[in-house]
Amino acid sequence: MKTALSIILFSLSLLAAQPAAASSVHAVTSMMSVSMKANNNQQQKLKVRSKEQAVQLAKRQYRGKVLKVQSSRVNGNPGYSVKLLSNDGVVFYVNVDAKTGRVSRN
Repeated sequence: MKTALSIILFSLSLLAAQPAAASSVHAVTSMMSVSMKANNNQQQKLKVRSKEQAVQLAKRQYRGKVLKVQSSRVNGNPGYSVKLLSNDGVVFYVNVDAKTGRVSRN
């Protein structure tokens, strides 16, 4: 999404430099609106929408202290990687697939 937004903003800056390109600017802003709506639709389809939800799922299935959480790709889907410290002192990672809600240990 960041790349698409960068491209759109760059295109807008080029078009703004040309006075006859007002209709093109409108077309680009319309494309930007469609892109943002598509991103919102993707967010609504996700079962896990935040790092906090990912942590809850990971801790429910695996006991331990959470050391770190970060966004990542899980099986090609958006997701989270949760770094945990077990009660035995072992550090391990759990992946949470945001689309399906599936939790798996590495």
